Amino acid sequence: MNVTGIDRRPTVLRAPPGPTRRRTSAGTLAGAMAGAALALLLGYLSGVHLGLPGRPTGPTGPQLRWTFTAADETHAGPVVAAGTVYLGSADGTLYALDAATGAVRWTHPVPEPDTTLTIADGVLYLAGSELLYALDVDTHRIRWSYRVGGSLRSTLSAADGLVYVTDQHGGLGPNLYALDQATGQLRWSRNLGRSEGTGPTVAHGVVYVGGDRTLYALDAGTGLLRWSYSGLPGPVDAAPVVSERAVHITAAASYLGAFDLSDGRKLWSHESDLVAAPVVRGDTVYVPFGTGCCFDRWRTNAYRASTGELLWSAAFHASELVTAGPILYSSAAGDGTVYAFDPATGQVGWRFAAGDRNSGPPAATGDTVYVADGEHTLFAVRAPPPPPWR
Repeated sequence: MNVTGIDRRPTVLRAPPGPTRRRTSAGTLAGAMAGAALALLLGYLSGVHLGLPGRPTGPTGPQLRWTFTAADETHAGPVVAAGTVYLGSADGTLYALDAATGAVRWTHPVPEPDTTLTIADGVLYLAGSELLYALDVDTHRIRWSYRVGGSLRSTLSAADGLVYVTDQHGGLGPNLYALDQATGQLRWSRNLGRSEGTGPTVAHGVVYVGGDRTLYALDAGTGLLRWSYSGLPGPVDAAPVVSERAVHITAAASYLGAFDLSDGRKLWSHESDLVAAPVVRGDTVYVPFGTGCCFDRWRTNAYRASTGELLWSAAFHASELVTAGPILYSSAAGDGTVYAFDPATGQVGWRFAAGDRNSGPPAATGDTVYVADGEHTLFAVRAPPPPPWR
């Protein structure tokens, strides 16, 4: 489950400004409609259903359920759990919204404008530049805070009572920390070499993390090394992802590799221009690619996770991928559009234009997708029935 020495100074939090609800501004709506019109003129996704902010698209397309307008820009994507959507804004406010209606349930200050959010076991983790906060979502109180030795990585993991986070500590290189989930006390830490590291991923009692052109597999309870794979063509780009039998990484923005979970043997690899980290569903790994001299051509490939066999390749404008039930979602690289596609075939079923840019991957649960436009607005979109689409 993805989540972010001890900071013993008291944490002083100021009361946040009150929540602001207002209609989507004319400028934001006009920009979204202009971007959607341009997409249709370019014709790079013919035959799919387009959703415009504030307008339903008809019975077969995505339906806008509600919008929420924050007091300031939203620099990170939303997270959703147990019927609540969490969203941070640049004015230092964390919003907890009713997932069904968009109504504000409560607010709380966030440590920094660029804070990223991850939720696990009823605790919301707020990761700033150097501070990690653990916020109890039932009491709305900070449980603890922890200051790392350098710049905090935004990708976090939590499992079995521990939270794992890495930093980037200048000349000392990245460090991985394992913190007690209840108290924030340091259980163990490990240096990951001299070059840039990644966020950690924990699965099956093992923490997988990249650093110093090396993929590490560490015992989750003790930090002891189980195995490592060195000699990668460059730094690991993002937190590893784990399938049933392999751990998958991208490195040097051009390398996709799969390694045996138990001993780190390389199972397969591909080299190409990469755009974003892969996503895994069962025995399939999905990777967005950008090609061309200016990354102006886009594809998403699906590979068999165990063998690297190419299952399908589809041409559409993709960035971060999110899986929810029988659908895969992707935000476009920079223009705010969310795509829904069939994970078995790569067929795009529909898309929804959420402003001119986005602030991270969408969040999806049940039949609803939540996407922030990177400006002030959060959209809740009801997804059509899952594939096969006609």
